[in-house]
Amino acid sequence: MNNKFPATGLHQLGFTLVELIIALALGLLITAAATQLFLGGIVSARIQQANAELQDSGVFGLDYMARDIRLANYGNINNPELTNTTQLGGIVLSQGASGSVNVPKDIGDSSVTLQGLTSNVSEKSDQLTIQFSAPNDMFNCEGEEVKTGEYVIQRYFLRKDNNGEEKDLVLACDANKKGAMSVTNITDFGGTQLGQVIMPRVDHLRFYLGTMTKNDSDVISTTYYTINEYITVANAARNAGQLVPRITSIKAAVIVRSVDNTNNQLVDPTKPIQFLDKSVTLTNQTKHLRRVYMTTIAIRNGMGDAI
Repeated sequence: MNNKFPATGLHQLGFTLVELIIALALGLLITAAATQLFLGGIVSARIQQANAELQDSGVFGLDYMARDIRLANYGNINNPELTNTTQLGGIVLSQGASGSVNVPKDIGDSSVTLQGLTSNVSEKSDQLTIQFSAPNDMFNCEGEEVKTGEYVIQRYFLRKDNNGEEKDLVLACDANKKGAMSVTNITDFGGTQLGQVIMPRVDHLRFYLGTMTKNDSDVISTTYYTINEYITVANAARNAGQLVPRITSIKAAVIVRSVDNTNNQLVDPTKPIQFLDKSVTLTNQTKHLRRVYMTTIAIRNGMGDAI
């Protein structure tokens, strides 16, 4: 629309309808691009935060557990060939008041190293039980001070997170009451003991037993077994009068998830997760970020001979 000002002879020009439409369209495109960049930044920040959470929980939590597992078998210098029947052997696979067992006391069948516990994937999780004599004044995994030479037995397992969501699991550690100077003094261990949380938001936990076997020609072979596989192989070798594979290491692996749901379309909770020697699928299929962390721990005195 044009308006003429007689006093000056000038014209004031306005926008046409087409120009307004083009300007609005360009503005919307720029706003959409800016919004996309903003949302992309939020998603990127959320992913970075989730990765940091996984780093803290997975790496540092697994390292905390590994430090204690390295103490397994400490003091067991007279019975270094660690099997499922080695008395006071560092990995507790058997228990009972008599016979050839790791722990010469009934601590309960559910308190030894075993398979078949709860998890958030398509296979069951494991439990690892270790024992050792405290090498110095220290704290057990439940935060109680233990004196040098005291007997310590600890088990690592998954349980429900009582402070989290319904399907949340945590890696917990249960230890015996401080003050025990021998296996006969074990109290407050196993059964319904919830233990101390050492790693939150864990969907799966597995342990593999690394073994060493020497044949008649002194040729050494190494093999990793699941817990049940090792017990079967060890008992079969013992019954056949053969050398029983000795446990020399523990391979521990976990699947850890982030605190918050990323809501990222690139995260596919239905996709199988490669975990050690197999693939597993999630039963709690949320779009949280998940990572697999693994470590291998050598067993103290595992390669030695009796003195």
